[in-house]
Amino acid sequence: MRTVAGALSWLFVRLPLAFSIPFASIVLWWVFDGFRLLNEALVEPAAARAVLLVESQLPGATREPLVAGLGAFCHAALVIAFFFVGLLVAYNAAALANWMLVALNLKPQRYAHGPPQVPKPGAAAANNPLAHVNRIGLVLAGGGAKGAHQAGAMKAIYRFLAEHDALRKVKVISGTSIGSWNALFWLASLIKPEGNWDGQGIHERWWRCISAKSLTAPIWYLPSLRNALLSTLPWQQVFDRIFGRADVSKELLQTGVHFYLTRSNVRSGELECATNNPAPPAVGHVAYEHLDPHDPGRYLSGLKAAVFASMDLPPLFPYVKRGGNLYEDGGVINNVPITFAAAREENCDLIFVLPLNSDFEDKPNTTSILMRLLRIMDVRQGVLERSEFKMLYLYNELAALRDYAEASTSAAVEQTGPAPLATALQRRHAVIGVFAVCPLKSFVQATIDARELWKRKQAAIAFEVMRDATARLLPGFQFKPQDKVRVALIDRDGHVTWDENF
Repeated sequence: MRTVAGALSWLFVRLPLAFSIPFASIVLWWVFDGFRLLNEALVEPAAARAVLLVESQLPGATREPLVAGLGAFCHAALVIAFFFVGLLVAYNAAALANWMLVALNLKPQRYAHGPPQVPKPGAAAANNPLAHVNRIGLVLAGGGAKGAHQAGAMKAIYRFLAEHDALRKVKVISGTSIGSWNALFWLASLIKPEGNWDGQGIHERWWRCISAKSLTAPIWYLPSLRNALLSTLPWQQVFDRIFGRADVSKELLQTGVHFYLTRSNVRSGELECATNNPAPPAVGHVAYEHLDPHDPGRYLSGLKAAVFASMDLPPLFPYVKRGGNLYEDGGVINNVPITFAAAREENCDLIFVLPLNSDFEDKPNTTSILMRLLRIMDVRQGVLERSEFKMLYLYNELAALRDYAEASTSAAVEQTGPAPLATALQRRHAVIGVFAVCPLKSFVQATIDARELWKRKQAAIAFEVMRDATARLLPGFQFKPQDKVRVALIDRDGHVTWDENF
């Protein structure tokens, strides 16, 4: 019963009714009437002809024993094949019916849009904790629907920076997957509510309205001809509605923030970024597509393509095509893109990092091959994310060692000896302060997980808890380089524990 209830929930609640109703109707007709007619008109005669064909090719002595059960076998094989072909036809017919409504933009839009809301600079205070900070970076990890947690933390950070006249100090935003989508709202100044801070901005309202059926649409599928089941066309229409406004587009064009939106090049297996920085950091095995704001049309279309390439979650969505290449989710290679905000060229002295995976611990499955493979992918993802934080630890340690070496001598340190030493001493990056906050795995499981894009009530809870917990942390945080990069882990009740070995 639970399986049946789950299937009905998917069909009539989580998928668009313009797909579900035609699909259910065709399947019911096929099961109770259409398949019987096909069986009588085609399957039974085809099975009989197959038997006669085989029988005519056999010597007389072997004919009878070899074809004795062949008729039943051929009939059963054709029944199974034609039954599943009928289901495939039903799926594609229903997908076409829904696609026509989507393509013609006939479905109602549930997502709010509005003008940018730029906060007024806060009054300068003598005890401003950000007075010594010059350049701030924001790192937004990928995580699908878990982005609701990230969005809540973003609102708290945005408000804190606005109240301390530090929004103008944000110079870098790097995002992967849903982090790239969330980054758009920051870049377009759509986080602050209209009026006072207690209201809901466009960003928060988007998360409170999410539903899979309003953001994705089933598309045609044939085995060996397509490797995806869903289209992001409805989501792209939401992009046009929110970010296609003239005033919002202008805000995106004029942003003073360097953005880095990651994506994975399917052919080369390397990371690429769309950026508005004409001189991006030189990072090994990372290529860039520069989006020039002096060409508004190409800039905005490139930004749209970049975001949906970054969010191209395999195998749900088709590859994104861009410049002769195929792309999918940036999280395949780098899910927490700290590299760009920490680069020497960006010279940030404070980074806000918002990861969405507190740990990757799970009970091993010893019976399922599929679950074993999925576990390998999960562990691999954990290694990738930990590597980014390890890079940041080493980055800070290297800066501290260079400062110590220079302070320990009256003259400049001689850049002799091994080449790695000379290279290290030539670097001029400073130690970076880090504020990192992440929902606990138990919090995610109790509210909204990566693939649960239909849980808007739980998304609202995740947003509120993370917003309030982050807002409580910020005033007491020491915005200076720490001995260790600590991550604040938030539980369902908003309680905080600090992880110093993240």
